[in-house]
Formats: sequence, C-alpha cells, structure tokens
Amino acid sequence: MNTSTASTRWFDGLDGLRALAATLIVVHHAGFSSGLTFRNDFLGQFFSRMDIGVSIFFVLSGFLLYRPYVEKQFDEKTVSGTKSFWLKRLVRIYPAYWLALIVILWSGAVEIFGTNGMTLAFSLTQIYHPTHALSGISQSWSLATELGFYLMLPLLAAFGRKLTRGKSINQQASYLLLMCAGLSISSFIFRAIMASLATPNLSWWGATANLWTPSYLDTFGVGMALAVISVWAEKEKRVANYIKPLVRCAWWWWLSAIILFWFASTQLGLRSQWEVGLWHKNFERETIRQVLYWIIGTCLLVPLIFSSQSRSLGLRFLSSKAMVYLGTISYGIYLWHQGFLTWAHQWLDWPELSGNFLSLLAFSFIGSSLVAGLSYKFLEKPLNAQLRRLLRS
Repeated sequence: MNTSTASTRWFDGLDGLRALAATLIVVHHAGFSSGLTFRNDFLGQFFSRMDIGVSIFFVLSGFLLYRPYVEKQFDEKTVSGTKSFWLKRLVRIYPAYWLALIVILWSGAVEIFGTNGMTLAFSLTQIYHPTHALSGISQSWSLATELGFYLMLPLLAAFGRKLTRGKSINQQASYLLLMCAGLSISSFIFRAIMASLATPNLSWWGATANLWTPSYLDTFGVGMALAVISVWAEKEKRVANYIKPLVRCAWWWWLSAIILFWFASTQLGLRSQWEVGLWHKNFERETIRQVLYWIIGTCLLVPLIFSSQSRSLGLRFLSSKAMVYLGTISYGIYLWHQGFLTWAHQWLDWPELSGNFLSLLAFSFIGSSLVAGLSYKFLEKPLNAQLRRLLRS
C-alpha cells in the first residue's frame, strides 16, 4: 500500500512504520495459510488480529496526504490541482498493481471468473460487487478502499478551506478538527445503516459494505486530524507547548499500542469461526475492534510526529536503513506476498491451511521483498519521476 506524499516535511520513522504494517499483514496471511492461526490458540489469537496493518496504512494515508493541504491552507498558498493529485495517485497505484495481478494470475496462484470479474479486479472496484470482493489479489480490497479516499480527499480539503476562509489559524484548526470528527461519526452511522440492512447470510451488505471507503472514514479521519494538529503546533507555540509534555515519553505511546493490541486480540471474542478475518457478524464488537485499531495506529504514529526523543530506541529502529528500505518497497511487499504464499504451497505440495509457518513466512517475505525491490527500481520509481517532470513542464 502506498502512503508517499508531497508534504514539505518528512518525519523520521514513518517509512519504518510502513514496513512494520506490511510485515504484520504478511505474518497475518502466513498464519492463515499455514493453518497455525487455527491450530495454536495462543499465537492464533494474535495472528488473526495482525490485519491491523491495514488500519495503520489508512491512518498514515490520512496523515501524509492531508498534511500538505493543511500546510498550504494555513500559509494561504494555492493548493495543487485536484486532477494532478488524482493522476499522481493513479500512477502510484495502478502500474505496480497491474504487473503483480497479471503475473500472479498467469501463474495460477489466483483466479478471476468472467469478464465482469476481470473488469472489477483490474479497475480495483471489486469491493462493490458481492461475489467478487476478494477476487484476484485478495488483499487488494484495501487498495479499492483507499482509492475511494483519494477521490474524496481533495474535495474534503476544498470544503475545509472554504469553511474556514477569513478565520485565524486557531479557528481554522478547530473547524478542521470538527470536520475530521464529523467523518468519524459518519463512518459509524454508515456502518450502522449497512448492518441494519444486512441479510442473515451476510450476502451483499454485510459482506461488502464493511470494505467500502465510508466504513473507514473514522480511520482516515484520525490521520487527517493528526495532520491538522501537527501543522497547528508548528504555527502556534502555545499548541506545541501543550503537546510537548504529552509526548515526552515516546515509549508510553508504544506500550499503550501493545496493550491495546493484546486487548483486541484476547478480550473481544473475535476468534470464533465466523469472526476471524474480514467478516464479523457482531456489529458492536466489530465497531469496537475498528476503533481500537485506529487508536493503536495513532499511538504508533504520535511519537514519530511529535516526540523530541530523536535517539529513542523505537525511533532508531524504525529509522534504520533496513526498515526505511522495507518501508520504501512496502507497497510491492503488500502486493506480492500472497502470491508467494500460494506458490510455496504449490511447489512444496502442502495443502492450504497446512505446512510450516516459519518456512512459509520466510519464503513469502523474502520473495516478495526481492520482487518489490525490482518493481520499485524499474517500474514505480521511474514512472513517478517521469510524471513529476511532466507536471512541472
């Protein structure tokens, strides 16, 4: 998944956090693929919740992509064109995705049925069809969700700018934070309505609406709120002074994330046969789970944005060369790892939901990292560089 941005400022550790999110997702799928998630009660309860990596990506997207808009709004500068924003996002997402989809599909690692299924998968609109939501590269459902956010973000930014025209920075920040809160509230309302319309067997509404962009506006919205607060703190010393004692000890935030992850994994009863993974029959527990996920994402992100402990162990780890590189190629890892899991099962003649977890994890992570590195070097990076030159000309 991609969360690169045109912000004028970069924060140490964000690439490392992307690498962490991608690794969690690989472990999550390796646990399912090997069957260890179902065989080992202790590890399984944690593996089944490592889909939290998707929520971390969404929080990062909200923060990184909205922050440039807030910077320009507070500085009263002209915002880049909406069409150029959308073009950058499309070029960043589709070429690498199409390459992965074509190769993995050609190899037989995934199946897509019918012309309709092909059209939906290649356009990344599969989540809006009840029988094709997870077709093709199964985890690409989240790319379809994120594309909806890309479509909405310039419009939300324009609305926020118009809403606060002529007001002070403090007033602007307050209004923008209220807008972000409104997005979260709308997300809860949308999920509640869709849950009330769901049929007993979860066909259509229950099985797909929880993947649509409106269902995740709370997660994107909290990232957007962090973007507002971070720029506000740069403009108003009083805000920065208020935040400073709250983030003095970065490890408290990371410890809180670990405790909350333990709680979500062990205390919500999400490991029943029907509630492991994407499908959740209990609306209340699903809502609590999603809120906990974005709170955890916030706890991981806050120290990287606001903490002055530049030499803390966590920041040094996330800023290490290895983590930065893995974060840079994390989109490719995300795209390719499920294919490598399937290829490992085929080559080793292991039926699905069986096999050695560590072997599958190593094969998937190393293999997808190697291919992701090549994809980034020879496809993603050149295409994005060419696009930047075209937009400047």
